[in-house]
Amino acid sequence: MRIGIIGVGTVGSGVVEIIEKKQPEWKALGLTIEIGGICARTDEELAPYLARGYRVSTSADEVIADSSVQVIVEVAGGYELPRKWITKALEQGKHVVTANKALLAKYGHELFPLATRNKCHVLFEAAVGGGIPIIRTIQEGLTGNQIERLSCIINGTCNYILTQMSQLDLSFADALQEAQAKGYAEADPTFDIEGIDAAHKTALLASLASGTRVDFQKIHVTGITGVSAQDIEYAKEFDCSIKLLGNFRRMGKQIDARVHPCLIPNDHLLSSVNGVLNAVYLECDNLGPTLQTGAGAGKMPTASAVAADLVSLARSLGGRAPIPMDWFREENCASLMPIDNLETRYYFHLTTKDSCGVLASITSILAKHKISIESIIQKNVKDPGKVSIVLITEKSLESEVKAALAEIDALDAVTEASRMIRFL
Repeated sequence: MRIGIIGVGTVGSGVVEIIEKKQPEWKALGLTIEIGGICARTDEELAPYLARGYRVSTSADEVIADSSVQVIVEVAGGYELPRKWITKALEQGKHVVTANKALLAKYGHELFPLATRNKCHVLFEAAVGGGIPIIRTIQEGLTGNQIERLSCIINGTCNYILTQMSQLDLSFADALQEAQAKGYAEADPTFDIEGIDAAHKTALLASLASGTRVDFQKIHVTGITGVSAQDIEYAKEFDCSIKLLGNFRRMGKQIDARVHPCLIPNDHLLSSVNGVLNAVYLECDNLGPTLQTGAGAGKMPTASAVAADLVSLARSLGGRAPIPMDWFREENCASLMPIDNLETRYYFHLTTKDSCGVLASITSILAKHKISIESIIQKNVKDPGKVSIVLITEKSLESEVKAALAEIDALDAVTEASRMIRFL
């Protein structure tokens, strides 16, 4: 099997390394995977590969047009150019391996049906969870199950920031700066900390779990910029951790899919997943609960997932049909449950004047909106004359929670906008 690689940045260079290292082992299994062409933006990027005897080009179209290349590996990233390249490859009957979750989340409804029409494989294990084999697990390992629920820590940058805030008592700004210094966060971290990356991945996982197209642009997304060091410390008092989670649940004929920070009880499997690790927790009708965890990003973990797809594809070219993905199309979009219909427990962090009657006013508003209090603590803050009131609610309706917080924030005694975090 001859492959063409588009992009030799962090992941692409790792793919080349693994192929060079593993070729003898793969040949012993009866598999020959050869690199038929490498594409990068500049001659400087290609120079090391040219020196090692590979065919190189700055034109992706040239690599795709090579009749000896059967598989295109797209690890360049981005939206529009990869969309064009993969479309062209599929139209020419070439199989595709990609690590591009953003592309698939946005244009998968075009690319997967096109692949089916041309009897081509599109494999994307590296697109979600880095080296964690979660795509293959859902597509093959769990076919005897229905996935009822899925919760995932799927962005290593956010998980690292929240871990450092918890373990080292850092502010959000300081934890972000440290993540950038160590290369875990980009210079512009918006894509990660605002939850966009996690939304792409969660939408793909929710789609696979439900057999419908979950549009990432329609799911509720909240990032971690509103989580304070105080919130993390208060969560500890309730024996909880705060993580950015992608969530999926079956809700009758609707799908509940969302991304936001969650309070997780410390006896839950996800609570101990720290640092840059990723994890996917699933609840299945026959298997029950299961957790997969591992490196969710980085050169070699992600490249290893690409390599696994290549080996699977090399075996499949003997006659195994592509895994059906043509259901991922525009007319098979999931009906998403509005976030206002969510029922869960909530954490409220209120900052108020230290005066008589404030708590009575707050509890009166909560009662009006049918919100019951499970726990409550009051904390002194640095500013004299102010206190923090932290509430944990019983299960409540999101729409009522929002309405109650709007009324609470309108009280003269409330000095800062209230913060709310949902429970897992």
